[in-house]
Amino acid sequence: MTVSRFRYLFSRYYSGQSTPEEQQEFMLLVEKTEHDEELKQLLDELLLDADDVGAMPDDTAANMLQQIMQTTSGGVAPAPIRVVPLWKRAAIAACILAAISVTGYKLYQKSSPVNMPVASSHPAQPKNEKARLVLGDNSVIDLEQTDTTTVAVQSGVSVNQQGNLLSYNSNSAIITPTVNTIYTNKGGTYQVVLPDGTKVWLNAASSIRFPTAFTDSTREVAIQGEVYFEIAPQANQPFIVKTNTTKIAVLGTHFNVMAYEEEKDICTSLLEGGVNIINGTSVRRLLPGQQALVNREHNGISISNADVNAAIAWKEGRFEFNGNIKTIMRELARWYDLQVIYEGEVTNKSFAATFSRQDSLNDILEQLELTGTIHFNIADKTITVSP
Repeated sequence: MTVSRFRYLFSRYYSGQSTPEEQQEFMLLVEKTEHDEELKQLLDELLLDADDVGAMPDDTAANMLQQIMQTTSGGVAPAPIRVVPLWKRAAIAACILAAISVTGYKLYQKSSPVNMPVASSHPAQPKNEKARLVLGDNSVIDLEQTDTTTVAVQSGVSVNQQGNLLSYNSNSAIITPTVNTIYTNKGGTYQVVLPDGTKVWLNAASSIRFPTAFTDSTREVAIQGEVYFEIAPQANQPFIVKTNTTKIAVLGTHFNVMAYEEEKDICTSLLEGGVNIINGTSVRRLLPGQQALVNREHNGISISNADVNAAIAWKEGRFEFNGNIKTIMRELARWYDLQVIYEGEVTNKSFAATFSRQDSLNDILEQLELTGTIHFNIADKTITVSP
């Protein structure tokens, strides 16, 4: 089961970790009938987990909810409750009471997958989120060490740096383009505004290769790893994203591409607009809310509906796991800069969980171990995974 945005906000809300903005978003989603079944399921799971919480009459729960919502938590006033059906108000009250009665987080395990609430947050040490820039003459600029606001990449091209953002200008008439490449480190992310105004976010251990000006009939870039795009619309100059085996052709849209070499599939998730996925002679149209999978060993393109917001959880500072332990460990290795080895026949069960990327690695591994199906041994930067 994909860990939805609604499940994430529910977990944050009942644990008392949600920000005022997240509280507001959660209450807006609660109003929508499309989340009724998911809310009932989440409440059932939570009440099963809280052994000492019993059922309560609807009117009692609603009164308790009103009292709870009128009380600030940690000095932050919760978002106001709108006109919501009574059972929903009772459900929210019950989940808050359950959270009060349960100390810490418990993990509940079903046959498949293993579902986990958000882990307790112990902030990790600040990460090096910088990157390096390789210019057209192959010289390298370490963006971690560069503290200037202007980066010289080519005569006639001005590039501004602000924190983890590099912005290229859009004046292409006076230069002959060269090619630049931005690489992110393990454990780091970076943003770049391309010469046409397209906004790009790079996940850890990723890269994007692009010209310093888009002067051809198409705007072409090449990526490795995972990259999120917000394309600047230009009807007469289509935007093309290349991976080793796949092309994605767009005019103006928001989408995410995961193309790490160690992953067997290249995954494109579309949030807005429309794109064409091109693999060899196969061409498929992708619509908002869909994901396209291209297997590196085959020419076919598989398209399905998906929670595309989960695909960009990394961009918002979250892990949203929904896969087996090897899939999860590959993602953790890229973020925490680790080597992973396996001993014995580790479980192939799917784990569904949400964590903050600021959680310590130990916290995340401890939560996974509580399922009773997996164990970890850490030595320096090597993790051994065993049954």
